[in-house]
Amino acid sequence: MLNEEEIKRAFEQAMSIWVNPEIEIRKKKGWLKEDFILKIAQIIFTPNQKTKIKFNNQVKITAKVKLKRNVIKGEVIFHSDLETIEDINVNCPPNSGHITLILFLDRWIMVFDARYNKEKIMDFILASKEFYESAKENLEKNRLRPFFENCWASAELSSACHFLSLGQEYSNHRTNLEKFKEWSKLRNVDEKHSNALFRLNKLRKSARYLNSKEFEKENTIYFLDIVKLMLEDIDKLIR
Repeated sequence: MLNEEEIKRAFEQAMSIWVNPEIEIRKKKGWLKEDFILKIAQIIFTPNQKTKIKFNNQVKITAKVKLKRNVIKGEVIFHSDLETIEDINVNCPPNSGHITLILFLDRWIMVFDARYNKEKIMDFILASKEFYESAKENLEKNRLRPFFENCWASAELSSACHFLSLGQEYSNHRTNLEKFKEWSKLRNVDEKHSNALFRLNKLRKSARYLNSKEFEKENTIYFLDIVKLMLEDIDKLIR
């Protein structure tokens, strides 16, 4: 969480870097009147695309507000009736991050979401859960070879979500393994999850390519639990 001073600094930077220059550009091109009054600004960040900026009625938001008086359903509510905002939902493309600035009762509110690829992450989570459920079923029937293959698939998909949320793309097994290892060293994820991912990569090769019986000696419940915890972690990324 940012403190009040950090929020103020972030707001000033958003205004000076994106909002104010864009207002000046649009005024020079005749797209905005000279007496334009800014009430809402939204800066949208999408991987591999130019930053987009929207103003006022171009931005769609819904808010839960507390009123100064009791009202009847269907009654018209005026700006003067508003007391505080309790919750804000900002409309933004699902795979983009955003900074949204809202002027409310002469005070600026900043809504910030730096998570990218939320739609793609949802697809990865769905696939990861399917592999996890398959792993559970395989373990129940003592099919260890597909168990380790499915544990690996679920764990790798879950690990990749962390980098998708930063605007990166999934590339290959080796790169993802190394990135996840470094991510755990920074304590962004549990180091046990990174260790399990590396181990599962070796065990699924042992199980799938018949080059050893190493996979038969492992604690299967431990790996199933780790895969479940990794899924729970990525669920939090998009909540």
